[in-house]
Amino acid sequence: MIEKIKYHLSRIFNSRQMRVSCMAVMTALTIAVVTLLGNSIYTVNIFDGENTYTVRTLSNNVTKVLSNVNLKSSSYNIANTKVVGRTTNIEILYTYPVFVTCGDKTTEISFTGGTVKDALAQAGYTADEHDFIEPAADTEIKKTVYIDYTDISYVDGKYTEAIPYSTKTVYSSNILRGETSLKAGTNGLKEVNYTEKFVNGVSVEKTVVSTNVVAEPVSAVKTVGTRAYKTSADVKAISVLSPSSAIELDKNGNPVKFKSKMTVRATAYTYTGNNCSTGVAPKPGYIAVNPKVIPYGTKLYIKSPDGSITYGYAVAADTGGFIKKHPTGIDLFMTSKSACRNFGVRNMEVYILE
Repeated sequence: MIEKIKYHLSRIFNSRQMRVSCMAVMTALTIAVVTLLGNSIYTVNIFDGENTYTVRTLSNNVTKVLSNVNLKSSSYNIANTKVVGRTTNIEILYTYPVFVTCGDKTTEISFTGGTVKDALAQAGYTADEHDFIEPAADTEIKKTVYIDYTDISYVDGKYTEAIPYSTKTVYSSNILRGETSLKAGTNGLKEVNYTEKFVNGVSVEKTVVSTNVVAEPVSAVKTVGTRAYKTSADVKAISVLSPSSAIELDKNGNPVKFKSKMTVRATAYTYTGNNCSTGVAPKPGYIAVNPKVIPYGTKLYIKSPDGSITYGYAVAADTGGFIKKHPTGIDLFMTSKSACRNFGVRNMEVYILE
């Protein structure tokens, strides 16, 4: 039975019709396989500026394709990629490290070519004519290079500043001697224009370019008094004597100029019918003293400490028995007994004039 089956199959496969059918099937399969493969293959052209590398691959992953190509360097940037159908054209640019140092900071960049200025821009620096650059900004870079960059900039600005006022001193006879008055001054104002130099962002220098006075200062005025408070001629006094020149008094009624001062016990007396010890006729202004304490002829100015009584200008011209009990005392001549009683006994300030 088996032999019969083999015999019949052999006749079928060895027949011309069967051979033609098999060849048609094989041809169809081949065309199908070729067509399928053709629709699965990608063509990748890689241009590096000098050479073109063509790769046919089943993968359209550019990164994977490039990693399997024996390029001059593994450091590169993809500059351009263009896909047309199943063909991909890739342009690459080889890179090399460039180091940019600015101050204490060094930046490394992957550079594809250009000038030093281009490298600075890629590193994030905008160079201008004020900056220090080594090598020069227009130098072409074709390999690894170290760039020294100093960022120098100038910034204009302005601020206002006070102009201090001065103080003038003037003298006035309208103000008492020893007294002063002050009229306040006012500071002026000026605008200052400057240029500030920065090196790598740090201010290193500020130059004043111009100034403009906005407001002039107004001087303070100190007025110093030169006038005495008043003179003996201005004061209502008991004495009728007049000095050769008026005695200048301060604001408290005290002589401005004197040799010495004492505060003594004072009494009063009036006419006795006799001349003074020095021979002059008694009158208000001639007073009795102890000549050993106050010599005859001494010129004096006499007033009470509180200023309520001013005897005025006086001359030591007489003496009396009072000096036995009160050797430093004085006795003031008055025009009447009632004036003497009103005066009584009190302390008086005696200024020795000369």
